[in-house]
Amino acid sequence: ASLHELYVQAKDRGPSAVAGHCRVLVSLLDVNDNAPEVTLTSVSTPVLEDAPPGTVIAVISVLDRDSGDNGRVSCEVGPDVPFELHSSFRNYYTLVTTQALDRELVPEYNVSITARDMGSPALLTHSVLTVPVSDV
Repeated sequence: ASLHELYVQAKDRGPSAVAGHCRVLVSLLDVNDNAPEVTLTSVSTPVLEDAPPGTVIAVISVLDRDSGDNGRVSCEVGPDVPFELHSSFRNYYTLVTTQALDRELVPEYNVSITARDMGSPALLTHSVLTVPVSDV
């Protein structure tokens, strides 16, 4: 809960004690203490080397338990791989091929996935997905 409400009563110890009442509102600020969590919800490997560009390899979900900017997440793949991420729904991504693959040149890819939140300081999580390429 981001807001707590307390009722306080105080009274003195005199012979005719008078009670005073007040309401205290405590507002909590979320600190960026949770790194994003990356979950591979569906993986389709190995990938045929003649798979057309746009072939879906994996569905990835990203969750950050913080709120506000601290819980808003972006996701990206490392450079120099023939794959990219497409955002399908909020915090869901599909990993797709960007070009034809050649198993004789590269039989397997280690795709680095980085999820970063928008908090300050930003927290991030790295995940590696191994994608074997099947011969045709």
